[in-house]
Amino acid sequence: MKKIILVSITLFLLTTACKKIIKKTQEQIAEDLIVKAMTEGQWIVLSYNDGTEYVSEFTDYKFQFKTNRTVDAVKNSAVESTGIWQGDGYKQEITADYPSSASLTLQRLDGVWKIVASTWTSVRATQTINGKLTTLELKKL
Repeated sequence: MKKIILVSITLFLLTTACKKIIKKTQEQIAEDLIVKAMTEGQWIVLSYNDGTEYVSEFTDYKFQFKTNRTVDAVKNSAVESTGIWQGDGYKQEITADYPSSASLTLQRLDGVWKIVASTWTSVRATQTINGKLTTLELKKL
């Protein structure tokens, strides 16, 4: 009887540990894919809309995401500001944060964005800002 209990406890612990390892592996694979997709090439803003379309503010910008989790806002071939970013493929979220010294245009990108659609070359994400649903669309060049 003691052996059955010991075996049952061991199996339970192994199953729990395996589930945690599998989840962690899935999260890591999802994160690795986001990093690879985001850091290969530059991105432009196709749309930024909270009821008002602000895409014209982003016309001259290209965004270079880096593996060290920084993102350069490049305007007219020069880095205007560097922010930080984090991707969570498991939660389907991407977070951006530009410094307070960055332009209002770049600060519009700050926050946690829920990815609602994506391909290797495009992302559509949303977040609610001050009670307004805001949609952001990015395209890889």
